[in-house]
Amino acid sequence: MQIDVLSQVWSEVGEGPIWNEAKRTITWVDITGKKWHRLAIDSGSVETHSVPTMLGAAVETKNGELLGAVEEGFAKMNLNKDGYFVTHNFLPEEERMNDAKADAKGRWWSGSNAIDFTAGAGKLHKLDLEGNVTVMEQSLTLPNGLGWSPDNRYFYLIDTFARSMYRYDFDLEIGQISNRTLFIEFADDGSFPDGMCVASDGTLFVAMWSGARIEVFSANGKSLESIKMPVKSPTSCAFGGDKGETLIVTSDGRDFDANIFPDSGKLFAVSGTGYSALESAKYYG
Repeated sequence: MQIDVLSQVWSEVGEGPIWNEAKRTITWVDITGKKWHRLAIDSGSVETHSVPTMLGAAVETKNGELLGAVEEGFAKMNLNKDGYFVTHNFLPEEERMNDAKADAKGRWWSGSNAIDFTAGAGKLHKLDLEGNVTVMEQSLTLPNGLGWSPDNRYFYLIDTFARSMYRYDFDLEIGQISNRTLFIEFADDGSFPDGMCVASDGTLFVAMWSGARIEVFSANGKSLESIKMPVKSPTSCAFGGDKGETLIVTSDGRDFDANIFPDSGKLFAVSGTGYSALESAKYYG
């Protein structure tokens, strides 16, 4: 297994990498830095755009646009300049959007949380193909790490401060979740489960904030291995690159000891994991 820095671009809180196979690009956000970046992996060039509020996640659309999960709710990013246009303004001022992923039918699911992380204030929202927003889950604190099993039977959701991953039954056709169970309970060891991704065989990869590692679990929730990362706080991950075999990892740049983790805040490629996945799903509304 080999770990390389993909880009020298530094993020305060890098998050939410998405891979575009046709364009061979990786797009990711800097939540508190209020930016989004797009790397062309063949040339190494990066474009960066600033936005007016914290940006929890982004998703590409079927039309080549980019939507953002922002403090107001949802917004359409300006692709050639800074800023965005708010499309769905529904969150209170004391809240913001966080992690978000599209499902196999093109709906966009996003968690929201209180900016001060008030316990129980977090929710899970679904933006459907008609542009309607529905609250799908409540009483969370920091919803994170969304994902689906390859057969779309299950939906996964992490609540970071609860150190828990929940699994729901998922109905792909109507976009409904039900029967929540505690799927993985993470140890109280100073680290927290953050973003995640699911490989094509159902294996789960979870970035452990303040844990300097990616935890790998079987589709049954069994711990398989830990991938040690050269940063204190990896934040999220996605598969991409040739044949979807590279694990792309974002990181938090706010580590206190830069002498120990000088590459904190950068984007990484982990090759040789033995796993792969399809490109990141798009929003089809």
